Amino acid sequence: MRSFHTDLLRENQSKLNVGKRLLLVNIIDSKFYNVIDKLSNLFILNIFWLLSCLPLFTIAPATSAMYSVIRQWKINGDTSVVRNYFHYFKENFRQSIAIGAIMAVLLAVLFFNYFYLNQDQSLMKIVMTVPVLLVSVLFLTTLFYIFPMIAHYKLPTKTAFKNSLLLSMMNIHITVVILAVFGMVSVVLFYMPFTGIIIFSTAAWLHYSLCHKVFARMDEAKQSIIIEGP
Repeated sequence: MRSFHTDLLRENQSKLNVGKRLLLVNIIDSKFYNVIDKLSNLFILNIFWLLSCLPLFTIAPATSAMYSVIRQWKINGDTSVVRNYFHYFKENFRQSIAIGAIMAVLLAVLFFNYFYLNQDQSLMKIVMTVPVLLVSVLFLTTLFYIFPMIAHYKLPTKTAFKNSLLLSMMNIHITVVILAVFGMVSVVLFYMPFTGIIIFSTAAWLHYSLCHKVFARMDEAKQSIIIEGP
């Protein structure tokens, strides 16, 4: 009788161990699937973004659409890439084109000033260098927030620029981290160009994740920084 109970106990223990192993395998499979699913979505999004940027003048709408898709992933858990990408590409096209044009003009002005300062050897070079550098920093930090901003909020272009500039100054620590992210991405892309097939969407995902923390904190605190325009 004792032997029978011992055998039964061993059998139950064996079944329990098998159940634990199966549960562990299912957990590993689930996590592995989630990783593969996320990587495949990032790859598809990256390819669509690259193709959409080929005409050059569509870089801004393509970037806006990419951040909008990533926002859907984080907010609603909607992992659809193709449908959402083209939806937001069309929806934000006009505003994104306007933002891209403004940024292009500002960038051209900054390049002209740098070129002029390099040619100038007078006292004016010293006087103008500081303002040009300051404007360049403001331009770069505003660029860090403008596309995540229009992906997250429905704002007029002027308001989006103003809020992006304010956010960059109010969250300097986040701005510095964003700069570090894009700096590392640039280094990786320089030494491993083949990562271009996925690195842009991955960088955008990291970037938006940082910006989303800022947006969520503002929404919870009901700060007045985000002002709905007329």
